[in-house]
Amino acid sequence: MGAGRGHQGVDIGSACGTPLVAAGSGRVRFVKYHPRAGNYAVIDLAGSTIDLAYMHMREPASVLVGQTLSAGQQIGFVGDTGNASGCHLHFEVWEGAYYGGGAPIDPMPFLTQWERKRPAQRAS
Repeated sequence: MGAGRGHQGVDIGSACGTPLVAAGSGRVRFVKYHPRAGNYAVIDLAGSTIDLAYMHMREPASVLVGQTLSAGQQIGFVGDTGNASGCHLHFEVWEGAYYGGGAPIDPMPFLTQWERKRPAQRAS
């Protein structure tokens, strides 16, 4: 986070086309394109003041503004749209409204917490 260039989240490397899912339940606030962020979506987490932003998606999100999502529901695919060098997800967590009076906060504690809550993967 930061990295001296206005970087307000974390980059998670992944192959182009990897499915992206909602990290938590909530309502879709934005599905847009921006020259830097590329195709992106913002989800307002249910029962909180937290917004989650998913950027550089391969194509516009497969969800609609106002749509209610469940945790784990697919929202799109990893890409390299906008000002991206290589395929990855740029993920931001905002306390308060995304670019509407809120502020970005370090997403790593959220990612770590969500990872701990995931059901254990069973070996095949």
